[in-house]
Amino acid sequence: MPNSVNLRRILLVLAFCAVFLNADAKDLTSLEVASGEIEIHSQEGRPFDLPREAFIHWVHMAAEAVTAYYGQYPVPHVDIEITPDEGHGVHDGTAYAHDGGLITVSVGRHSTQSELDEDWVMTHEMVHLAFPRLDESHKWLEEGLATYVEPFGRIQTGSLTPEHVWGDLVQGLPQGLPKAGDQGLDFTHTWGRTYWGGALFCLEADIEIRKRTQGQKGLVDALRAILQAGGNIREYWGIEPTLKIGDDAVGVPVLVEQYHRWRATPVTIDLEALWKQLGVERHGRRIIFNDTAPLASVRREITDRHDAG
Repeated sequence: MPNSVNLRRILLVLAFCAVFLNADAKDLTSLEVASGEIEIHSQEGRPFDLPREAFIHWVHMAAEAVTAYYGQYPVPHVDIEITPDEGHGVHDGTAYAHDGGLITVSVGRHSTQSELDEDWVMTHEMVHLAFPRLDESHKWLEEGLATYVEPFGRIQTGSLTPEHVWGDLVQGLPQGLPKAGDQGLDFTHTWGRTYWGGALFCLEADIEIRKRTQGQKGLVDALRAILQAGGNIREYWGIEPTLKIGDDAVGVPVLVEQYHRWRATPVTIDLEALWKQLGVERHGRRIIFNDTAPLASVRREITDRHDAG
């Protein structure tokens, strides 16, 4: 018996298939971003309070964020199926390898423009397009990457500020720390360890790459190399060969070494000490940066705009 999340995903795919089988029941809009083509499908008429243009802008901004981070759009073509749901906001989304790339997203019928502008789901799902599918035991890396890269991609387009992004990491990453009885990331598949534990792995790797290369390379360079080698959602790869491509691109074996440490052992990070080193200081609800901190330059490098590579 599928759980509620899997059932929702099944229903979204069935809705997508129904739309394609009945051409008269869909509105179709095509976008081109860098070298990628995006086809947006939604129900005919006005199932939402917002006009179609609001959804086109939402998808376009997510595509621009992912393109800015990776230096290219991840796949030549992706279909995006937007289905109406009750209430407000973006409810959930899933990325599939179907036909080279498919993203299904459910959105509340009464969503506002600000709710779309502040959404992270569409960008998160597009990041999934930029990485190969792995064995189910490595789901933490797929989801952790999407959780980590999404806000830094949105920084590239000005949709988020560094203060906002680091504030979210300060709040979210403690959920990724191992709890009593947890094992390594390959063996503990709770929600917190999968999404935030995977994101913590990415942050640690990003920092270590920048330290070992004296700021010349970062995780973004490793991920770009994996994508340029053909590693997108259409492919099914092994985790170690995938990580080695990234390591070879940055010239230091951080990803494979860190994977060996984290895969079966519950690694705990002193996050308060890490924030102090990075110069990320929390004052109530505000984040203030200390540019005299030992790793302040690394923090700035992570949020710098990237060239096309």
